[in-house]
Amino acid sequence: MMNDTDFERVLRESSPQVGTSTNLAPHQDRILREARVRHGRRLRVWAASLGVSALLVGGGSAAMAGAGMETPWGWVADNVFSFSNGADMCFAGMQVHFEGVSADSDIVLDARDFVSSLDLESLDTSLAEAELRDGNGAALDEDGNPSPVTMSEAMIKQQALSQTVSRMMWEYLEAKGYPTDPSPVSFYTRSAGCNE
Repeated sequence: MMNDTDFERVLRESSPQVGTSTNLAPHQDRILREARVRHGRRLRVWAASLGVSALLVGGGSAAMAGAGMETPWGWVADNVFSFSNGADMCFAGMQVHFEGVSADSDIVLDARDFVSSLDLESLDTSLAEAELRDGNGAALDEDGNPSPVTMSEAMIKQQALSQTVSRMMWEYLEAKGYPTDPSPVSFYTRSAGCNE
């Protein structure tokens, strides 16, 4: 019998590769426009009740779509953010993953509600950005020689925001008394246009 993790891996590996557009601006504008009009938990509950279930080919799994958080990769994020990266847009989708518990378990619902309720534009990521720059500058190669890592400012901002949200989510779940080591939930971020 195959567990959920193996099933998801096999499903992901068997799916056709989809190229992502380098110009995500219209898509991210639509997502952000729709995300700004949502009004807290009441709208999320309403949108979720109107969500459309789609049967995945060969999988038998159902996915819920709604709240304007669709990503260019075909999944619905719990929260999204983007900012200009010069000629391109840095776009990222954030999602709470879970294993060994159901999608409607308290820990999953609380984690998703927390992540989706964050106003990502107002978060202070300066500490995480400084830590990334310091760590990148102090990186060593396999022989222990200095080998600084070069990252675009957009990638540093994206990683800092992802780390900040992840840290905040874990602190929130711990304060609510949920197990955090190990935990049945994890935090996932996927981005595009941030490396330039």
